[in-house]
Amino acid sequence: MTAPLLKCEELSVRFNIKGGSLHAVESLSFSVGRGECVGIVGESGSGKTQSCMALMGLLPRNGAATGSVRFRGQEILNAPRKAMDRIRGDSIGMVFQDSMAGLTPFMRIGEQLCEALVEHKGMNNAQARARALEVLDILQFPQPKRRFGMYPHELSGGMRQRVMIALALACKPDLIIADEPTTALDITIQAQILEFMAGLKRHTDTAIIMITHDFGVAAELCDRVIVMYAGRMVESGNVADIFDRPQHPYTQALLRATPRLDSDPDAGLPLIPGRPPDLQHLPAGCSFADRCTQVMARCRTERPPLMPAFDAHLSACFRNGQS
Repeated sequence: MTAPLLKCEELSVRFNIKGGSLHAVESLSFSVGRGECVGIVGESGSGKTQSCMALMGLLPRNGAATGSVRFRGQEILNAPRKAMDRIRGDSIGMVFQDSMAGLTPFMRIGEQLCEALVEHKGMNNAQARARALEVLDILQFPQPKRRFGMYPHELSGGMRQRVMIALALACKPDLIIADEPTTALDITIQAQILEFMAGLKRHTDTAIIMITHDFGVAAELCDRVIVMYAGRMVESGNVADIFDRPQHPYTQALLRATPRLDSDPDAGLPLIPGRPPDLQHLPAGCSFADRCTQVMARCRTERPPLMPAFDAHLSACFRNGQS
Protein backbone atom coordinates (compact mmCIF):
# COMPACT_ATOMS: atom_id res chain seq x y z
CA MET A 1 0.00 0.00 0.00
CA THR A 2 1.36 3.43 -0.98
CA ALA A 3 2.23 5.68 1.96
CA PRO A 4 0.13 8.84 2.17
CA LEU A 5 1.64 12.12 1.07
CA LEU A 6 0.40 13.80 4.26
CA LYS A 7 -0.58 12.04 7.47
CA CYS A 8 -2.06 13.98 10.36
CA GLU A 9 -2.49 12.18 13.70
CA GLU A 10 -4.17 13.48 16.85
CA LEU A 11 -3.65 17.12 15.88
CA SER A 12 -4.88 19.52 18.55
CA VAL A 13 -4.67 23.31 18.52
CA ARG A 14 -5.01 25.57 21.57
CA PHE A 15 -4.98 29.34 21.89
CA ASN A 16 -4.03 31.07 25.12
CA ILE A 17 -6.45 33.97 25.48
CA LYS A 18 -7.62 36.21 28.25
CA GLY A 19 -9.57 34.08 30.68
CA GLY A 20 -8.08 30.73 29.76
CA SER A 21 -7.51 28.41 26.83
CA LEU A 22 -9.54 28.07 23.65
CA HIS A 23 -9.75 24.56 22.15
CA ALA A 24 -9.76 25.23 18.39
CA VAL A 25 -8.97 21.71 17.13
CA GLU A 26 -9.27 18.45 19.06
CA SER A 27 -7.53 15.17 18.11
CA LEU A 28 -7.88 15.47 14.33
CA SER A 29 -6.52 12.57 12.28
CA PHE A 30 -6.62 12.18 8.50
CA SER A 31 -4.40 11.46 5.52
CA VAL A 32 -4.09 12.70 1.93
CA GLY A 33 -2.72 10.62 -0.91
CA ARG A 34 -1.00 11.84 -4.07
CA GLY A 35 -3.52 13.15 -6.58
CA GLU A 36 -6.32 13.04 -4.01
CA CYS A 37 -8.62 15.89 -3.01
CA VAL A 38 -9.83 15.87 0.59
CA GLY A 39 -12.48 18.36 1.63
CA ILE A 40 -12.76 19.78 5.14
CA VAL A 41 -16.29 21.08 5.63
CA GLY A 42 -18.02 22.90 8.47
CA GLU A 43 -19.41 26.19 9.73
CA SER A 44 -17.20 29.15 10.59
CA GLY A 45 -15.27 28.42 13.78
CA SER A 46 -15.35 24.64 13.32
CA GLY A 47 -11.54 24.38 13.20
CA LYS A 48 -11.08 23.92 9.45
CA THR A 49 -8.63 26.75 8.85
CA GLN A 50 -6.75 26.47 12.15
CA SER A 51 -5.94 22.81 11.54
CA CYS A 52 -4.26 23.71 8.24
CA MET A 53 -2.55 26.78 9.66
CA ALA A 54 -1.07 24.51 12.34
CA LEU A 55 0.30 21.98 9.87
CA MET A 56 1.77 24.84 7.81
CA GLY A 57 3.45 26.34 10.88
CA LEU A 58 1.44 29.57 10.60
CA LEU A 59 -0.29 29.77 13.97
CA PRO A 60 -0.05 33.11 15.81
CA ARG A 61 2.16 33.40 18.87
CA ASN A 62 -0.62 32.55 21.29
CA GLY A 63 -1.37 29.30 19.44
CA ALA A 64 0.14 25.88 20.14
CA ALA A 65 -0.23 22.61 18.27
CA THR A 66 0.32 19.04 19.50
CA GLY A 67 0.13 15.70 17.75
CA SER A 68 1.90 14.66 14.57
CA VAL A 69 1.90 15.83 10.94
CA ARG A 70 4.11 13.87 8.56
CA PHE A 71 4.68 15.12 5.02
CA ARG A 72 6.42 12.70 2.65
CA GLY A 73 7.35 10.74 5.79
CA GLN A 74 8.98 13.73 7.52
CA GLU A 75 7.57 15.24 10.72
CA ILE A 76 6.73 18.89 10.06
CA LEU A 77 4.50 19.88 12.98
CA ASN A 78 6.30 22.56 14.99
CA ALA A 79 9.34 22.22 12.71
CA PRO A 80 11.91 25.07 12.81
CA ARG A 81 10.97 28.12 10.78
CA LYS A 82 13.82 27.65 8.28
CA ALA A 83 12.69 24.11 7.56
CA MET A 84 9.08 25.24 7.03
CA ASP A 85 10.22 28.15 4.83
CA ARG A 86 11.76 25.59 2.48
CA ILE A 87 8.52 23.58 2.35
CA ARG A 88 5.97 26.40 2.17
CA GLY A 89 5.51 27.68 -1.35
CA ASP A 90 7.67 24.90 -2.78
CA SER A 91 6.39 21.45 -1.77
CA ILE A 92 3.18 22.77 -0.19
CA GLY A 93 1.31 25.74 -1.64
CA MET A 94 -1.48 27.56 0.16
CA VAL A 95 -4.31 29.65 -1.24
CA PHE A 96 -5.56 31.94 1.51
CA GLN A 97 -9.18 33.00 1.83
CA ASP A 98 -8.32 36.71 1.97
CA SER A 99 -6.27 37.56 -1.11
CA MET A 100 -5.36 41.02 0.22
CA ALA A 101 -3.94 39.45 3.39
CA GLY A 102 -2.13 36.75 1.43
CA LEU A 103 -0.36 39.14 -0.95
CA THR A 104 2.28 41.71 -0.01
CA PRO A 105 0.57 45.06 -0.68
CA PHE A 106 3.74 47.04 -1.49
CA MET A 107 5.14 44.53 -4.01
CA ARG A 108 4.02 44.22 -7.62
CA ILE A 109 2.40 40.89 -8.40
CA GLY A 110 5.16 39.98 -10.86
CA GLU A 111 7.80 40.55 -8.19
CA GLN A 112 5.94 38.30 -5.76
CA LEU A 113 5.60 35.47 -8.26
CA CYS A 114 9.22 35.72 -9.39
CA GLU A 115 10.55 35.92 -5.84
CA ALA A 116 9.08 32.51 -5.00
CA LEU A 117 10.58 30.91 -8.10
CA VAL A 118 14.03 32.44 -7.54
CA GLU A 119 14.02 31.45 -3.87
CA HIS A 120 12.70 27.89 -4.17
CA LYS A 121 13.72 26.82 -7.68
CA GLY A 122 16.95 28.77 -8.17
CA MET A 123 15.73 30.37 -11.40
CA ASN A 124 17.22 33.55 -12.78
CA ASN A 125 14.96 36.57 -13.28
CA ALA A 126 14.20 35.80 -16.92
CA GLN A 127 13.31 32.16 -16.19
CA ALA A 128 11.15 33.18 -13.23
CA ARG A 129 9.30 35.77 -15.29
CA ALA A 130 8.64 33.25 -18.07
CA ARG A 131 7.32 30.65 -15.61
CA ALA A 132 5.17 33.22 -13.76
CA LEU A 133 3.58 34.41 -17.00
CA GLU A 134 3.03 30.80 -18.05
CA VAL A 135 1.10 30.05 -14.83
CA LEU A 136 -0.98 33.23 -15.13
CA ASP A 137 -1.82 32.28 -18.72
CA ILE A 138 -2.88 28.77 -17.62
CA LEU A 139 -5.18 30.42 -15.08
CA GLN A 140 -6.68 32.56 -17.86
CA PHE A 141 -5.47 35.70 -16.13
CA PRO A 142 -6.50 38.62 -18.37
CA GLN A 143 -3.62 40.47 -20.06
CA PRO A 144 -0.92 39.00 -17.77
CA LYS A 145 2.00 40.94 -19.29
CA ARG A 146 0.25 44.28 -18.82
CA ARG A 147 -0.82 43.51 -15.26
CA PHE A 148 2.50 41.95 -14.23
CA GLY A 149 3.69 45.29 -12.89
CA MET A 150 0.50 46.14 -10.96
CA TYR A 151 0.06 46.16 -7.21
CA PRO A 152 -2.56 43.93 -5.53
CA HIS A 153 -4.91 46.85 -4.78
CA GLU A 154 -5.05 47.67 -8.50
CA LEU A 155 -6.61 44.28 -9.30
CA SER A 156 -10.15 42.99 -8.86
CA GLY A 157 -10.91 40.37 -6.22
CA GLY A 158 -11.09 37.64 -8.84
CA MET A 159 -7.71 38.60 -10.33
CA ARG A 160 -6.08 38.77 -6.89
CA GLN A 161 -7.39 35.29 -6.12
CA ARG A 162 -5.89 33.98 -9.38
CA VAL A 163 -2.56 35.53 -8.36
CA MET A 164 -2.84 33.66 -5.04
CA ILE A 165 -3.45 30.42 -6.90
CA ALA A 166 -0.56 31.21 -9.27
CA LEU A 167 1.72 31.70 -6.25
CA ALA A 168 0.60 28.32 -4.88
CA LEU A 169 1.14 26.57 -8.23
CA ALA A 170 4.28 28.26 -9.56
CA CYS A 171 6.76 25.85 -7.95
CA LYS A 172 4.70 22.76 -8.88
CA PRO A 173 3.99 21.67 -5.28
CA ASP A 174 2.99 18.15 -4.22
CA LEU A 175 0.14 19.53 -2.09
CA ILE A 176 -2.10 22.59 -2.31
CA ILE A 177 -4.17 23.76 0.64
CA ALA A 178 -7.04 25.93 -0.58
CA ASP A 179 -8.88 27.86 2.13
CA GLU A 180 -12.27 28.94 0.75
CA PRO A 181 -10.65 29.94 -2.56
CA THR A 182 -13.91 31.14 -4.16
CA THR A 183 -15.31 33.17 -1.26
CA ALA A 184 -16.59 36.66 -2.24
CA LEU A 185 -16.06 36.02 -5.96
CA ASP A 186 -18.81 36.29 -8.53
CA ILE A 187 -20.30 33.03 -9.77
CA THR A 188 -18.53 33.12 -13.14
CA ILE A 189 -15.07 33.50 -11.58
CA GLN A 190 -15.95 30.84 -8.99
CA ALA A 191 -16.80 28.38 -11.75
CA GLN A 192 -13.58 29.13 -13.63
CA ILE A 193 -11.41 28.63 -10.55
CA LEU A 194 -13.17 25.39 -9.59
CA GLU A 195 -12.88 24.10 -13.15
CA PHE A 196 -9.16 24.86 -13.16
CA MET A 197 -8.65 23.01 -9.86
CA ALA A 198 -10.67 20.08 -11.17
CA GLY A 199 -8.41 20.00 -14.22
CA LEU A 200 -5.33 20.14 -12.00
CA LYS A 201 -6.66 17.13 -10.10
CA ARG A 202 -7.47 15.21 -13.29
CA HIS A 203 -4.19 15.78 -15.10
CA THR A 204 -1.54 15.84 -12.36
CA ASP A 205 -0.78 14.00 -9.12
CA THR A 206 -1.01 17.21 -7.08
CA ALA A 207 -2.95 16.58 -3.88
CA ILE A 208 -5.48 19.16 -2.65
CA ILE A 209 -6.96 19.94 0.74
CA MET A 210 -10.09 22.00 0.08
CA ILE A 211 -11.38 23.96 3.08
CA THR A 212 -14.96 25.02 2.47
CA HIS A 213 -18.36 25.59 4.03
CA ASP A 214 -19.98 24.77 0.68
CA PHE A 215 -21.01 21.17 0.05
CA GLY A 216 -21.43 22.04 -3.62
CA VAL A 217 -17.70 22.73 -3.89
CA ALA A 218 -16.95 19.48 -2.05
CA ALA A 219 -19.22 17.52 -4.40
CA GLU A 220 -17.50 18.94 -7.47
CA LEU A 221 -13.88 18.47 -6.43
CA CYS A 222 -13.39 16.11 -3.52
CA ASP A 223 -12.75 12.38 -3.30
CA ARG A 224 -13.22 12.26 0.47
CA VAL A 225 -14.84 14.67 2.92
CA ILE A 226 -14.15 15.45 6.58
CA VAL A 227 -16.94 17.21 8.46
CA MET A 228 -15.83 19.26 11.47
CA TYR A 229 -17.87 20.75 14.29
CA ALA A 230 -16.57 22.68 17.31
CA GLY A 231 -12.99 21.64 16.60
CA ARG A 232 -13.65 17.92 16.18
CA MET A 233 -14.11 15.62 13.23
CA VAL A 234 -17.67 14.35 13.48
CA GLU A 235 -17.85 12.43 10.20
CA SER A 236 -15.64 11.33 7.33
CA GLY A 237 -16.08 9.21 4.26
CA ASN A 238 -15.95 9.19 0.50
CA VAL A 239 -17.86 12.03 -1.11
CA ALA A 240 -20.67 9.88 -2.53
CA ASP A 241 -21.42 8.30 0.86
CA ILE A 242 -21.36 11.67 2.63
CA PHE A 243 -24.08 12.90 0.27
CA ASP A 244 -26.10 9.70 -0.06
CA ARG A 245 -25.72 8.16 3.41
CA PRO A 246 -24.79 10.89 5.93
CA GLN A 247 -24.66 9.45 9.44
CA HIS A 248 -24.09 12.38 11.79
CA PRO A 249 -27.04 14.69 12.51
CA TYR A 250 -24.80 17.72 11.91
CA THR A 251 -23.86 16.52 8.42
CA GLN A 252 -27.52 15.81 7.70
CA ALA A 253 -28.47 19.31 8.85
CA LEU A 254 -25.75 20.93 6.72
CA LEU A 255 -26.93 19.02 3.65
CA ARG A 256 -30.55 20.05 4.24
CA ALA A 257 -29.40 23.67 4.39
CA THR A 258 -27.50 23.39 1.08
CA PRO A 259 -29.34 24.86 -1.94
CA ARG A 260 -30.23 22.35 -4.67
CA LEU A 261 -31.20 22.83 -8.29
CA ASP A 262 -34.47 20.97 -7.69
CA SER A 263 -35.34 23.00 -4.57
CA ASP A 264 -38.51 25.09 -4.48
CA PRO A 265 -37.23 28.67 -5.01
CA ASP A 266 -40.09 30.01 -2.89
CA ALA A 267 -39.32 27.78 0.08
CA GLY A 268 -36.69 28.94 2.54
CA LEU A 269 -33.74 26.72 3.41
CA PRO A 270 -34.00 25.01 6.81
CA LEU A 271 -31.70 26.50 9.41
CA ILE A 272 -29.74 24.66 12.09
CA PRO A 273 -31.22 25.90 15.39
CA GLY A 274 -29.08 27.36 18.14
CA ARG A 275 -25.40 28.31 18.05
CA PRO A 276 -22.09 26.42 18.19
CA PRO A 277 -20.71 25.95 21.73
CA ASP A 278 -18.16 28.18 23.42
CA LEU A 279 -14.78 26.65 22.57
CA GLN A 280 -13.45 27.78 25.97
CA HIS A 281 -16.13 25.82 27.77
CA LEU A 282 -17.03 22.77 25.73
CA PRO A 283 -19.82 20.59 27.12
CA ALA A 284 -19.06 17.23 28.73
CA GLY A 285 -21.03 15.32 26.09
CA CYS A 286 -21.55 15.79 22.37
CA SER A 287 -20.87 19.37 21.30
CA PHE A 288 -23.83 19.24 18.90
CA ALA A 289 -26.33 17.99 21.50
CA ASP A 290 -28.04 21.35 22.13
CA ARG A 291 -28.77 21.77 18.40
CA CYS A 292 -29.55 18.16 17.55
CA THR A 293 -33.07 16.93 16.76
CA GLN A 294 -32.04 13.32 17.50
CA VAL A 295 -30.42 13.93 20.89
CA MET A 296 -30.53 11.22 23.59
CA ALA A 297 -29.85 11.52 27.32
CA ARG A 298 -26.36 10.00 27.04
CA CYS A 299 -25.39 12.59 24.40
CA ARG A 300 -25.35 15.27 27.12
CA THR A 301 -23.01 13.38 29.43
CA GLU A 302 -20.81 11.24 27.14
CA ARG A 303 -18.72 12.40 24.21
CA PRO A 304 -19.29 9.98 21.32
CA PRO A 305 -16.02 8.73 19.79
CA LEU A 306 -15.45 8.39 16.06
CA MET A 307 -16.79 4.95 15.23
CA PRO A 308 -17.12 2.94 12.00
CA ALA A 309 -20.57 3.41 10.52
CA PHE A 310 -19.99 1.25 7.43
CA ASP A 311 -16.97 0.38 5.28
CA ALA A 312 -14.36 3.15 5.87
CA HIS A 313 -17.04 5.67 6.89
CA LEU A 314 -16.63 7.18 10.38
CA SER A 315 -19.15 9.06 12.49
CA ALA A 316 -19.04 10.43 16.04
CA CYS A 317 -22.66 9.66 16.91
CA PHE A 318 -24.29 7.13 19.23
CA ARG A 319 -26.98 6.60 16.60
CA ASN A 320 -24.59 5.16 13.99
CA GLY A 321 -26.50 2.81 11.74
CA GLN A 322 -29.88 4.03 13.01
CA SER A 323 -30.26 7.07 10.72
